[in-house]
Amino acid sequence: MSQIRPCGYCGHDFHISKPHCPHCARPALYGNVVTAEDREEVAALERRYEAAKLAARSRGAEALRAVESFEAEVSNTRAVIARPAGELQRLSTSDREGYASFYELIEAGIRFPSGNKWDALRPAADETLFPYYKDKIRFAALTLDGKGLPGYGECFIVLRTEMIEHRASAFEENSLLFFSKHFKTGIDEETRLPRGYRATWGERGKLCVAKLAGGIDGATTPDAYSGLLLRQGPRPEEDDFVEVHVWGPMTIRTVERVSFNKPTSRTAREITNRANKQRLAKFGVTFG
Repeated sequence: MSQIRPCGYCGHDFHISKPHCPHCARPALYGNVVTAEDREEVAALERRYEAAKLAARSRGAEALRAVESFEAEVSNTRAVIARPAGELQRLSTSDREGYASFYELIEAGIRFPSGNKWDALRPAADETLFPYYKDKIRFAALTLDGKGLPGYGECFIVLRTEMIEHRASAFEENSLLFFSKHFKTGIDEETRLPRGYRATWGERGKLCVAKLAGGIDGATTPDAYSGLLLRQGPRPEEDDFVEVHVWGPMTIRTVERVSFNKPTSRTAREITNRANKQRLAKFGVTFG
């Protein structure tokens, strides 16, 4: 897709990375959402979705009904972030504490690159996915049961849908892994990701069906859906999930509820005490 779009008000072109028109300064949409709404992207996802439904139909009526049931459930998924307990503790002190992106933390000198292969891959992958706005994106995963991926932290933070749905998009899998599969020899100016592997928030159910319907048959029951959607691997890079991209800042008021995988750390135990639960409740955050 073209990364240049016309302003809905003044009609002059500008890059999708800009949340405001540089000509008239009126608010614009978010780059990740604009990309997911692109006509060719939508058409490619629709083809994948219909192919998945057709394959389910060929396996029999029960398989098709199971896929339709799965779609109904995953169309109501939430976004979850797994982080160390200390991150929640910091956010819960005030609604003036923000949840920063990886690049904002690096730029501020709060976090330093680890030097592993993922840090080496990340800039190229993120610049391809989010050209000139990678520092604006926060990452999450789709969840049905509020659980996240423990490899990223013991605290599962579920985001309020009404606070992110207008600025969120969904992606097939861990975007770094996706990028490494498709661009093993590097990138050039002609590089672009295959279409049909991302969706707007409202169409995330179709993306989940396109990705996962092949593993669903007449014997698949609803209690198996969560495990299909989000699966922990032996190592974090082997986790399988549908990634969520959220543009822009978040605070404790963006959070709906929290839970812990295994609240064994001292910080986690402190957060779960009565006083801290009451403090979180003031921001409308629940446990469970």
